[in-house]
Amino acid sequence: MRQETREQLLDLLAQKKASTTQEIADAISLSRSATSLYLNELLDGNEIQKSGTKPVYWSIVTPDYNEAGDVFLQYIGSEGSAKKAIEKCKAAVLYPPLGLPLLLHGASGVGKSFLAQLIFDYLHEKKYNGAQNFFVFNCADYANNPELLSSILFGHIKGAFTGAEKEKKGLLAQADNGVLFLDEVHRLSHENQEKLFQFMDTGKFRPVGEEAELIHSNVRLLFATTEIPEEVLLPTFYRRISVIIDLPTFHERPIFERIELVKYLFERESKRIKKSITISNDIFSALATQELSGNIGSLANQVRMACADALRISPNSQELVVGENKQPVIQINYPPAPTLVEDTHLFVKKITPLLQITDFVKLKEELRSFDSRYLENTVTLINDSLALNIKTSIQKQNRCVIDNELMTKEALETVCRLLQVLKGELSSQKIEEKMYLFSKQYPRTLLLVTNLTKNVPSEVQNFVAFFLGILLIGKVSEEIRYQALLVAHGNATASSIQAVANKMCGDYVFDAINMPLSSSARDIVAEVNDWLSERDTSEGVIMLVDMGSLTQLYKSLKPQILGELLVINNLTTSYALEIGQQLVNGNLFYEIAKKAERDFVTNVQYFEGFSVEKNVIIASISGRDVAKKIKAICEKYFNPDIKLIVLNFSELVNTLERAYSEEGYLKETAAILTTSYLDNKTPVTNINLIDVLDEDAENQLNMQLKNLIHPSSIPLLVNEFIHFFSKEGLSEKLEFLNPDVIIRQVEDVVGKCEKRFSLQLNAKMKFNLMMHIALMVERTILGAEDYPVPEDINQLSINSKPFYQNVQTIFYTLEQFYKIKISTWELYIIYEILIG
Repeated sequence: MRQETREQLLDLLAQKKASTTQEIADAISLSRSATSLYLNELLDGNEIQKSGTKPVYWSIVTPDYNEAGDVFLQYIGSEGSAKKAIEKCKAAVLYPPLGLPLLLHGASGVGKSFLAQLIFDYLHEKKYNGAQNFFVFNCADYANNPELLSSILFGHIKGAFTGAEKEKKGLLAQADNGVLFLDEVHRLSHENQEKLFQFMDTGKFRPVGEEAELIHSNVRLLFATTEIPEEVLLPTFYRRISVIIDLPTFHERPIFERIELVKYLFERESKRIKKSITISNDIFSALATQELSGNIGSLANQVRMACADALRISPNSQELVVGENKQPVIQINYPPAPTLVEDTHLFVKKITPLLQITDFVKLKEELRSFDSRYLENTVTLINDSLALNIKTSIQKQNRCVIDNELMTKEALETVCRLLQVLKGELSSQKIEEKMYLFSKQYPRTLLLVTNLTKNVPSEVQNFVAFFLGILLIGKVSEEIRYQALLVAHGNATASSIQAVANKMCGDYVFDAINMPLSSSARDIVAEVNDWLSERDTSEGVIMLVDMGSLTQLYKSLKPQILGELLVINNLTTSYALEIGQQLVNGNLFYEIAKKAERDFVTNVQYFEGFSVEKNVIIASISGRDVAKKIKAICEKYFNPDIKLIVLNFSELVNTLERAYSEEGYLKETAAILTTSYLDNKTPVTNINLIDVLDEDAENQLNMQLKNLIHPSSIPLLVNEFIHFFSKEGLSEKLEFLNPDVIIRQVEDVVGKCEKRFSLQLNAKMKFNLMMHIALMVERTILGAEDYPVPEDINQLSINSKPFYQNVQTIFYTLEQFYKIKISTWELYIIYEILIG
């Protein structure tokens, strides 16, 4: 079966309930016989299952969580945070002949006794030796009477001590062929610990008072303690415990497990009182996020008391209401509905390859398609407390920042479904790596989602911010070049204006800082500096403040800002709207500053001049994206103290006009890099990068970029530009070859030609040769016409080296890759180019 057909069948069955062979055949446009053959092949691989006889129904295999031996799935977190611990438990208890001694360590109430019971149930259901009975003893009950405790454990003979009127079997004897669980084992006296480890070594013990006879018993031993084992147990006893399982406290558990635990405890109470329970999500969330000294034990008491209090208030109601019965709520039904186990493993398997996509626009489309295809009608967010909290928190923050809930509504639903499916499958390190890449391409979008998610639970904050950012690509303009901030005294003064201004501008333009009324200028500077540290200030910063010393603010903040700073000492909605509209329209910093100075009835302070730092301007008539790519190349080679500024070509023209009439405006600009002719009447050096293809390009650049780049870096820079312009040019000329791939291949070919024939090609020659070879490959693939060679190619040589034999070797890899044979005529043209 073809992989494509296999995936098609699995996708179809994943979306539907059980289907007949004919229904499936019709859906994938195959004959019934062929479909039946493929379905049986999947059945043999245990990937699907069938039911019924006439007709037969096919469906996806879902795991059976009730099968014997899988009792550990009752332990919340068995597939999450406790997965490794439970694997250790299984390995320890299955070790022949009677397992390894195992110690459960954790704070009071974390579930040690429950896990011990599950270990016994696991052994009992698997029918392993030594699992007939389960005995539990808390050593703390008789810790103050070690003699009595010793008698309870090991038994005693008649007359062993005063009151021992008859012989008594101890727990070790009673637990023969069973499991003995000793809780709070650290409360055993040293003497009893010694007796116990001797039994662990030999399987034999003496009852209290017995002098000669040893009793043998086959006992599986489980221990538990709340203390640090190596500090409270005898070293000799501690060394004999082979496996130690550390159980986390309730608040250390992942948030998904904490929520599941709270829900389980309410379900338990629902069964106890035989009533459905409606819980306010505020109360439910508070229970899931608190830190409790008694952990799950204390949590269970809180849940029971909450239910008891609600029952006291409404003893005759059909449904118990915990907290206020207003949305959002969590609903626990009684009698409980059958639990449908969603096979999220299949979803995880399908979504994992998507997360390798580095083209974020493509990733956005793939995620939306995946959600609508698989999750939207399968994964429900009803009763999902975490999803409710995330959506509530983000939409509340949305109203404060951009006041456009519709913008994030659909994306939030998708993010919450992805979170429910993936949970801990995507490591925090991977998310941070992806967020770093995302920040380089969509910095303003990331700033917005970081702002929106700041009150989301920290465990899932990065996950939500990253996926929300992906799904909001295109909703936030990345062309707004300057950072803009509103600062005002009062609890919500600045943020209120921020919400209105951003909403009216139709974009995320402003951030806001609300300062207490008692704040000084120094306090404002500290807050603003924190804000600046998280943003790229290289283009410039605009601040509107409600009060304070302009001079102090300017002098204190300017050193932290790479670009220009404009401070307007008046914050009103109308001023914010005016500035915001100019930012959205792409007005230059100078234009915004001059207009503010002229139109606003307030004090304005800004820096005169294009930039306070030594800089190089980059612009391309082909667009800002090309200029950004040129900047990325330059960043590798220019001195780090040189600021690289990208302008739209029209902005560059306007800047040059102003610099021509205003002396000193570009006094810090060392050079202008473009990709076309520029009418530049200023003294600033202008470099047309297309000229790097000329013969004397390296010498020219050495002169023009003196003190901006180290001379040894010039050849590397030239080569990168040749690569860049070649790919850009080829992308327009090639019909179906991938420019990225073919450029790498022809670079390798040109390099081999230089080496094989002892040539040193100049930049323009390399460019011409690369372009020719790439187009030659495509011509050959398309079946280009062949021509006779005007001379014997076997007799041709370059620098005394046979041309034909060598060039065939050079092009062999390329021919094999594209399954072509390059004609003698094409190779002859290569010869003509190489000899000039």
